[in-house]
Amino acid sequence: MVEAAMSLPLIIITAMLLVRLFVFYLDILTTGIRAHREALEAQDAYKGVMMRTYETGEEVIMIRGGVLKNNVTKEIEVKAYLVNEDFLVRSGEALD
Repeated sequence: MVEAAMSLPLIIITAMLLVRLFVFYLDILTTGIRAHREALEAQDAYKGVMMRTYETGEEVIMIRGGVLKNNVTKEIEVKAYLVNEDFLVRSGEALD
């Protein structure tokens, strides 16, 4: 009984921490997917001259609590080149 009284709370705390970490990593995944989709939408909507860069960043935070004493954070950065393909094709034809 004494051994169960000491080990069972530790097992429960460890399981809850693993669940919180799993949810945190899923939040990182969904944030990365959303940022990637936004970059693709910016690429589709770009009508400027030739090319420019697209950069954005977002921070995902797992709030401390329970066993965690500090906030766990993950910085997600998306960098892409926005290319106006229509302009590239027309400029290539003008050079010929």
